[in-house]
Amino acid sequence: MVRVIPGLLLGAALLTGCGPEGRCEGTLGGTRIDGTLDGDSSLVIVPTTFHPEHEGAYVRTARLQLFYGNSDLRVITEVKLPAEQAMRDIPLGLSEEEWSQRMPQEGAVSIWHIQAPADAPELSGGTFSVRHADANDLEGKIDARFEDGSRLECTYDIRGQNFVPGDDPTYNGPP
Repeated sequence: MVRVIPGLLLGAALLTGCGPEGRCEGTLGGTRIDGTLDGDSSLVIVPTTFHPEHEGAYVRTARLQLFYGNSDLRVITEVKLPAEQAMRDIPLGLSEEEWSQRMPQEGAVSIWHIQAPADAPELSGGTFSVRHADANDLEGKIDARFEDGSRLECTYDIRGQNFVPGDDPTYNGPP
């Protein structure tokens, strides 16, 4: 029985480190945000085209639901992952013209939606940074600025499901 307990403790310790990790601080409109990344946050990686002007340019798209501080902040975002996985800053809040001129190898944030707080002001700019991306994991930071002058600084490290054909856990970045 004594040998089983250390094994159970080791297994529990390994499982504890598998959940999403991250923190978000700042203000969003009149709401103060200060919390860790919730366990119900999610990541799905799927193959898709970059945008209509590049129909043949297939990239890996990360679809994220990032919930911070017991869902005080709920962000739904879709990121077309850049070709290079060194730290890459992808601009937030691109105009239609800027979006149409972006190349697939640069990456882009194609969807940015804040579900909570409900009175969130419009996004005015910032960056979505990708520090690490592999077949099932995405890590980086977000620096988002809003029209009313509020700002959020968030980190994320989240594992998820990968639906890119042929990818395996040893894969080290998008095509």
